[in-house]
Amino acid sequence: MQKNPGKVACIFGASGFIGKHLIRRLTKNDFRIIAVTRSPYLHGYLKPLGNPGQIDLEKVNLFDEERLRILVKSSDVVINLVGILYETKKQKFEDIHAKFPDLLSKLCSELNIKKLVHISALGINETVTENR
Repeated sequence: MQKNPGKVACIFGASGFIGKHLIRRLTKNDFRIIAVTRSPYLHGYLKPLGNPGQIDLEKVNLFDEERLRILVKSSDVVINLVGILYETKKQKFEDIHAKFPDLLSKLCSELNIKKLVHISALGINETVTENR
């Protein structure tokens, strides 16, 4: 008997350290996983963390609102683990740590997703930002 029949978790940043451990825990609790990552073909090690067909690897541009809508719409819980520790020409803190979470939260609200979990990779707080 399934503990969570039909429950789907959409995990952004699924291939990172926290993501792979979270996927294993959720699959043991009978969740189906939509694992969103920049390079799904490089992260095939995620598939064996669940039963056959339990984990779908998806590649997506984080700002492709229509594609995000499709992935989020079929989910019971959305988890954002996307983060960078340094900027590059293609990845900026503002985009990854502010704009994407904002877009994701608006989509979850619009699609009536009751559970959105966001974990920041930066580990900052108000006192750190106030001292700048």
